[in-house]
Amino acid sequence: MTKLFEVGLSEFALDICRTELDASTAHLLKRNILDSYAGICGSMYDTEMLAKFDRMVDIAPSECDVPVWGTGKAGTHADAIFLNSILGRRSDLLNTYFSPNKMGVAHPSDNVSLILTLADWLGKSGQDVLRLTHLAYQLAGMFSNYYFPESIEYDHDAAAIFYTTIIIGCALDLNVDELTNAQRIAGGMGLDTNQSARDRVTDWKHCTYASCALRGLFAVKMAKAGIEGPYEIYQGTAGVNRFFPHSEKMFEVKPDLESVVFKRWPALVFCQTPIDVALDLVARIGDPKSIQRIDVSTYDMCVSIAAGETAWAPDSRAGRTHSLPYCVAGVFAKGSIAYKDFDEPCADDPVLNDLMTKVHVSEDPFMTAAFPAKSACKIMVTRKDGTSETTSRDYPRGDPADPMSDTEIEEKLHTYFFFANKDEASTVIKQISGLEQLVNANELVSPLKRRRI
Repeated sequence: MTKLFEVGLSEFALDICRTELDASTAHLLKRNILDSYAGICGSMYDTEMLAKFDRMVDIAPSECDVPVWGTGKAGTHADAIFLNSILGRRSDLLNTYFSPNKMGVAHPSDNVSLILTLADWLGKSGQDVLRLTHLAYQLAGMFSNYYFPESIEYDHDAAAIFYTTIIIGCALDLNVDELTNAQRIAGGMGLDTNQSARDRVTDWKHCTYASCALRGLFAVKMAKAGIEGPYEIYQGTAGVNRFFPHSEKMFEVKPDLESVVFKRWPALVFCQTPIDVALDLVARIGDPKSIQRIDVSTYDMCVSIAAGETAWAPDSRAGRTHSLPYCVAGVFAKGSIAYKDFDEPCADDPVLNDLMTKVHVSEDPFMTAAFPAKSACKIMVTRKDGTSETTSRDYPRGDPADPMSDTEIEEKLHTYFFFANKDEASTVIKQISGLEQLVNANELVSPLKRRRI
């Protein structure tokens, strides 16, 4: 009898958690954990969002002691997993994995905020964090290689309902049968549509992964309690494979963890190359008021996701970070790009808003054909006197073809670390560098537990 798909996934996950990590893989994971920690710290600057977290925790006070980062408060396990996972994404500094077979896409670093929350709650060691992160990155890549949900307007995080369940289940020591049943329950809870990325982009764009983690927690608890989920959740008559375009090669196409793209800028991954190209041009342009027209050529996915109709009038932080016209105009208006440039006061800048109307985005078929191996962009800026400047890039800084160094990732943490005592950031870097020796991950997350509002 053929082994059920969900059983094979359970066995695979438990094997990964038992696997000893070689030095090269451990170093790669530490780079990702450090980069993700910097993104979480960047999210802490959004005190408006933290205030919403604060109110949410107070709605149903509990005696649980799982910290909700940035609030200085403890909430339920569900509060902490959901809200802390949002902070893994809110800054838009998270990394990205593109399937080499042009199936799906994932943000593996989403999982780091979930894993650090679980480790803090369950008293896990640094070694546990490394192994769970290894599992998470493998699963995020495998599901991206297997599913292409966005092609039929499911959110790219839709499949995360399964791998967040597996990660939480492994952290809570579920056996094969329990982990298999947890996947079935999770699938029965439903799949996210892509409306969060369409039309008016709101806070929910940064909540999609977190909502999967939240449901994953409940699926694991129900499986542990013995509640039986729907059988053959993937390949059954009405299993999720019916709803997602999928490959038959989930276990054959191995994710290359070195192919993950790191972000330098707090914006959508598809906006990274355009920002870099604009920064290459800005010194040659001079006065932004001299600009008559900005022509941006790039690949089709960038155009469809970052330059839709509403991209020229974003009305939220999430909308601005996901708007190619806003990102490019912001660089030319200010000469740089920073976290605060996506906040409301900067969005009212009349020079920036005037420049946005001058941004014209088009697809280059050669760039489309080269994606995802390349994520190219060309920008031509025409001045009012008729002269022009043009430049292009095949990759953003942070792509595996132009990688960020360990030192640059450390500098990223120092840039976004939210306390005046920068020595504490250096301590975090040392703790991540020596994760194998960290007895309790509570030490690593302690700065995140302080009240920021």
